Amino acid sequence: MSAEALERKVFMELGKFNRARVDAIMPQGYYLELETGGRVLLPGSDNFELQEDEILDVFVYMDSEDRPIATLQKPYVQAGEFAVLTVKEVNRVGAFLDWGLNKDLFLPYKQQLGDLQKGDKCVVYVLEDELSGRLVATEKIKSFLDMDTSELHVGQRVNLAAYEVTPDYVDFLVDYRYTGRLMLTRGMERIYIGDTMPGYIQRFTSDGKITLNLTPVGYKGLMKSDSPSAIMHKLEEAGGFLPYGDHTDPDTIREVFGMSKKTFKKLLGTLYREGKIQLSDDGFSATR
Repeated sequence: MSAEALERKVFMELGKFNRARVDAIMPQGYYLELETGGRVLLPGSDNFELQEDEILDVFVYMDSEDRPIATLQKPYVQAGEFAVLTVKEVNRVGAFLDWGLNKDLFLPYKQQLGDLQKGDKCVVYVLEDELSGRLVATEKIKSFLDMDTSELHVGQRVNLAAYEVTPDYVDFLVDYRYTGRLMLTRGMERIYIGDTMPGYIQRFTSDGKITLNLTPVGYKGLMKSDSPSAIMHKLEEAGGFLPYGDHTDPDTIREVFGMSKKTFKKLLGTLYREGKIQLSDDGFSATR
């Protein structure tokens, strides 16, 4: 990185949104004065038109020539955050990830944990490369996880993203900040790296680590994923009708019932054959 680029860079939040004012309008675009004191170019576009002194929020990153540049596009992730991203291209030096900008996010080969192919999902942390000053991704996320779980509690509903899958357990990002482990049992639907789903904190181990469950802790026993009683319990709570069925997306099924859609449909079929429920286009109801 040139000394000039480095000097400009220290006055801005690289890889994050910056509040800015349109300072000058030039043929190549808009020169913005940032609240932090830096100055950066927002290239012109037919998609928008700005006025001098207009205030706006822009995302700032380094272009291919190591120059700070601004964009009005909104990336899926900022520096210092975790995300699940899709691989757009792979070459001998690394992979390029779709993060919502025209310029893809680089995942260096040395920061990968396994072979990646176009279309794969990966769980990454975004940071600034110390040598180039550019934003890069890494799959080696463990050192960036927050190990202070004092703000969490047993039974809490959390958002999960699978980043390590073994035959015995899956390690998840928990609320894109912490880490937790789900022990696998026979009959569980297969989970892949990059899969996202809701989950629940089952307990904390003696060293503070999180043990996860995919069903609410309070329903343990009654709400077993292989038992039709899980469906009937929900149906009774709802007064005899629930608006869920083949038309319902898998994430909603998992959030409401704490099970996969495949298991949900299997249990509905069992209850229907036993004469306990009636099915309709809108959902299902208890038989009278």
